[in-house]
Amino acid sequence: MRGTFRKKYGSKLFALLIVIIMTTVVYPVIANNSNSTSQLSVYDDDWNDISQFANDLNVEENGKHKIQTIVSRPAIITKISEVEKNTTEQTILNNQTILVIIGVERMYNEYDSEALHAFVKSGGKVVIADDSSYGNTAFHGQAGALEIDVKLRTNTVQPGCVPVESEMSLAVVVLEGMGYGGGSSDPKCKPAQLYDMNHWEESIHTQNISTVIIDANIERMDFNGQIMMSAPGALTIRTGGKAEGLAWSSQEAFIDYDQNGLGGAGEGTYRENSTNGVEVISEANIGEGKVIFISDTSIFTNRYYGELDNKDFINKLFEYLSEGKEQTIIFDESRHIQSDLISLVYVQLFGILGHVSSSEVLGMIMLGSIILLMQIAMMRVENPSIWRHTFNIYEGRLSRFRVPHAHYTHPESIKEIFIDKVRIENSLTREEFGMLASSKIEKLLKDPILIRFIINNEKNMTLKQVEEAIKGWEK
Repeated sequence: MRGTFRKKYGSKLFALLIVIIMTTVVYPVIANNSNSTSQLSVYDDDWNDISQFANDLNVEENGKHKIQTIVSRPAIITKISEVEKNTTEQTILNNQTILVIIGVERMYNEYDSEALHAFVKSGGKVVIADDSSYGNTAFHGQAGALEIDVKLRTNTVQPGCVPVESEMSLAVVVLEGMGYGGGSSDPKCKPAQLYDMNHWEESIHTQNISTVIIDANIERMDFNGQIMMSAPGALTIRTGGKAEGLAWSSQEAFIDYDQNGLGGAGEGTYRENSTNGVEVISEANIGEGKVIFISDTSIFTNRYYGELDNKDFINKLFEYLSEGKEQTIIFDESRHIQSDLISLVYVQLFGILGHVSSSEVLGMIMLGSIILLMQIAMMRVENPSIWRHTFNIYEGRLSRFRVPHAHYTHPESIKEIFIDKVRIENSLTREEFGMLASSKIEKLLKDPILIRFIINNEKNMTLKQVEEAIKGWEK
């Protein structure tokens, strides 16, 4: 009974389970985010995209560098490097590549973080600019094991800002592959916004309290000027670690940990024996590579790129990282949420495949699932109609399925073979035999047992009875 139920309804119930997961877990996330505004893309020209900045770097637009993008996830860089490491012409040379991450709207999981860490350690450079939810996951992952000693400071009142240990369920695998999932790195904790009234009384200020003007003097980049940021966060750097500050707010700034827009106890940036406030730009050295962490995305946007000395700073930044040489600059588009459903699904599928391929366990499960589905498909696909006739009911017939039945003495198999024998013995075509009335077929069969078996389709007959009747049948 249980086997019959499983055989009859098993595949349907499994399909129903997949539909339920897709409609209750995956689709709402995709549909919700497809309504989000697309931003920070090198492909678009809106005020909050980064096409002007990217074009200035592009060798095809009179820039110096080759521009590429990735839409799946940064782990693909490691995959390409592994495949091409023994070839004479490599697509990506880590020590001649700069990965640019502007805005992190979806978390990086542990595989992504490990890939980024390995890329930098082998000589790659990363520019990461973020003032939203997920920037801290880029080098910390879910396990927090890839510390680069610099993070965005998070607020203290964000709902849901608690560590969440993920469980390895199907829904979690899919969501984490898409970049929406829990993790001990607290991706839900949004950065605390930095406010600074520096230069407020001067005409260069927009008179908007979310605007922060940074007086920066970065000698290693040969830059001395003013950077205009919009709603930046603040960085925290571990003393004596791999990272160091490059640019700071003024000491009059405050970090809005409680999100009330007012400076309060514990939110000030004053430091004794220093003229600096809190870090907004830092550099971390990992192995042979570098990471430049900027707590603001707006300086790269079309709206702010030309404000004050933003453009000069960005040009000097990339001259510093490239050492004045032509390099490959890769923009990570995988962390952006697309504004239309088709583009979003396209990017998410690449992300899921990248997530699965990054894990040996998930990769084996996926490969095994594909092989199993192929085997099921082979079993259910019918062969072409057989062109020869075999009448030995013990050894005789080709299954109509590509994978034969476990035995060839099934009643339906015997019936089909015997009917063909009767037809041929009476020199009838298939069409002619198919037009015969039941009474005429009964006359051809003659034997009452065969009539019960073939015409009446009785199920309670024994195979031995049928065998004896077939052996004794004559035209």
